[in-house]
Amino acid sequence: MHNMGKKRSTDDTDDERRRRPRRLDDGILPNFRDMIEQSAQGILVHSNFKPLYANTAFADLLGFETPQAITDLPLIRSLFPQENWPQIEAQYNDFMRSDKTSQHARVQVLSQDGRDLWLTVIARKIDWDEQQAVHICAFDMTPNIKLEQLLLANEQKLRAILEILPVPLCITRRSDGRFLFVNRKLCFLLQQSAGPLLRSCAQDYLVDPQEWDKLHAMLDRVSDLHEIEVKVRSALGHAFTAEVAAITMNHEDQPALLIALNDVSARKKLEDELFHQANTDPLTSLSNRRFFMIQAEQEIRRARRFSRDLSLIMVDLDHFKNVNDTYGHATGDRALETLVRASFKSLRESDIMGRLGGEEFAIILPETSLEAAKDVALRLLAHVAQTEVPSEKGAFHMTTSLGVSALRPTDTGIDDLLNRADDALFAAKREGRNRVEVLA
Repeated sequence: MHNMGKKRSTDDTDDERRRRPRRLDDGILPNFRDMIEQSAQGILVHSNFKPLYANTAFADLLGFETPQAITDLPLIRSLFPQENWPQIEAQYNDFMRSDKTSQHARVQVLSQDGRDLWLTVIARKIDWDEQQAVHICAFDMTPNIKLEQLLLANEQKLRAILEILPVPLCITRRSDGRFLFVNRKLCFLLQQSAGPLLRSCAQDYLVDPQEWDKLHAMLDRVSDLHEIEVKVRSALGHAFTAEVAAITMNHEDQPALLIALNDVSARKKLEDELFHQANTDPLTSLSNRRFFMIQAEQEIRRARRFSRDLSLIMVDLDHFKNVNDTYGHATGDRALETLVRASFKSLRESDIMGRLGGEEFAIILPETSLEAAKDVALRLLAHVAQTEVPSEKGAFHMTTSLGVSALRPTDTGIDDLLNRADDALFAAKREGRNRVEVLA
């Protein structure tokens, strides 16, 4: 080990000894040399990059056979990659000129066999043989750095995958919804560039921001969500329906969500059109027979669940065959449309009217007694009779026959109500038409 000082004079005063820095060979700390030599930490002392001391652990760390092989170097420059040297020199000069007595750093060094090593170092300013020097404790962090580099590479690969996927994706912070990552597809969907998006929150793009809280409430119960529909508004104000899939994750050491969005507006529109076509009468836009029966059964179940009244009216256009024969089928269609418009004048929004076929219609009246239903039928009868039907041969009036029935405790379904209403309708026709008959 380097001789760190002159032999102490026997006539040194106690005061001089207290003022002089302690050195390894002072004899004051007899085990200090052994502690440093046997330390598992690599220790190096240098002055302006000239090596003054290295212990065995430091020599082993860099692949030198002995510590002296390091102290024999004119400068420790060769321990660092050449391209890093200007930065290391600048950092050293800044440290020595500063008021700091110590600093931590992470440095890259070269072992004797050419391997790159990463060290975490603690540098301290010291006096060494009456010259300013730096004492360094070094820890090998190479495995940790390699793991960090591997994780970084994997994260970069994941980002690249998320970026090229043909699905709008984002990662949001769970605490406040802040965007942490967005791919190009999401930028396109929200009509906003990545910079402004990463300075905003996911709930800023929801038509109803409270839906964000609902999503989090669901994710508190399960770790992932699929096929959840939310209303989204782009940066340019375009509103659309999006289908959301979300999964909880950690991103940058904080709870986050990976979210995929899919604009399903076109699909929803197509579904609505198909539903409309499958369940609606094309001439009158009323429910067709199949869908009317489904709606009626739902209303019957609701009436029984809450012990409410429910009634039904059947409507038939009188002498409809004569209308077709006299004025033509186009006018006959116009007569059916006129009947529907006139009927709506007597109905509430909660009432359900459907076309059962031909000139025959049915109306479900929720929360309506038999007597109240009869009053509705009489008003409907009058409204239809007062309404003109235009035709090329001149306008004309038409009449209807109506049968009314009400839900009984013994009814098994809508068919029972329809059968009684149909019997009442037949009685109205038998009694001369343009009238209302009731069959409880």
